[in-house]
Amino acid sequence: MKNNKTAYKVPARFEEHYCTFISWPCIGDTEIDLFRKEMLDFAKTVSKYEKVIIIADPSDIDDVRKKCEEFSIIWEMPNDMSWIRDNGPIFVRNLDNEVTAIHYEFNGWGDKFYPYNKVRKIPLLIAKKLNIECIKSKLILEGGGVSFDGDGTAITTEQMLMNKNRNGNFSRESIERELELTLGIKKVIWLKKGLVEDVGTDGHVDCVVEYVAPGKVIVQGVHDRQNPNYEILKKNMEILYKENDAKKRKLDIIEMPYLPYFTKKYKGDCLVSPYTNYYIVNNAILVPKVDPKTDDLAYKIIEKIYPKRTIEPVDSFFQAIGGGGPGCVTQQLPIGDNISINE
Repeated sequence: MKNNKTAYKVPARFEEHYCTFISWPCIGDTEIDLFRKEMLDFAKTVSKYEKVIIIADPSDIDDVRKKCEEFSIIWEMPNDMSWIRDNGPIFVRNLDNEVTAIHYEFNGWGDKFYPYNKVRKIPLLIAKKLNIECIKSKLILEGGGVSFDGDGTAITTEQMLMNKNRNGNFSRESIERELELTLGIKKVIWLKKGLVEDVGTDGHVDCVVEYVAPGKVIVQGVHDRQNPNYEILKKNMEILYKENDAKKRKLDIIEMPYLPYFTKKYKGDCLVSPYTNYYIVNNAILVPKVDPKTDDLAYKIIEKIYPKRTIEPVDSFFQAIGGGGPGCVTQQLPIGDNISINE
């Protein structure tokens, strides 16, 4: 039987943060020098609104301190991969308002990207540094693969979470049981797929849908029938309209009709960077700058959702080269009675 200490509930991204974690780009990341410059500017923007903790490998620590010490807290930890959303801990709270770290398995997005030996220990190291409990799960789960409403509902894709390259030994039912046990999830809404371009992560949900409030989501759409994502996004919308959440509510759905591609190509490839893969901080939203033709239109939609938060357009081209965006390079730490960090 669960008690106040073990009845866990995962907060949503839009809830108040204590701070944001960012992993400093590691050797092996594509276009690393330019990626680091982009992440430096990005981290500075986050720091305008909340504390930032940068995780840096010992080989980078002197450089990171020189560049980032004025605006962030820096933790030295062995690391061989960025993208802390996917390989960092997911934080939950219990009924006593205490935060716990959940440590899911990570296998380089289905054994596609190496090395990841160091980064697999990051959730435990962060929990130790915070002096909080860390619970280990055998489920392979990346944070960008699941969206939470903070009220018992999760949205994910079958393409990612049920993929044989991750959880071949888990049935849908056993995955749902593990999410309930570790995150307090009472209802999982299963989409079929993510974006066609999202090959590296096998269709992460944070590129196609994000909760903006309990019972309310922003959903990526595209109106161009020639776009390879047209049928996928149409199907996602159909599923979401039919589903109820954990509280038996029909979802309030806001469509983001603009699916932007950078006008600049990388090695001949067009790079997509969905506006829905923004990052929400205390009092602001960091949204990708992608295409001048649609950026302002997209920002107005997001501003209407969050009228009390500042819209902060951020460069994300080199994040997109790595297959991600603002929501992928960050992980929020929720407030809790047991959370206090000495600067």
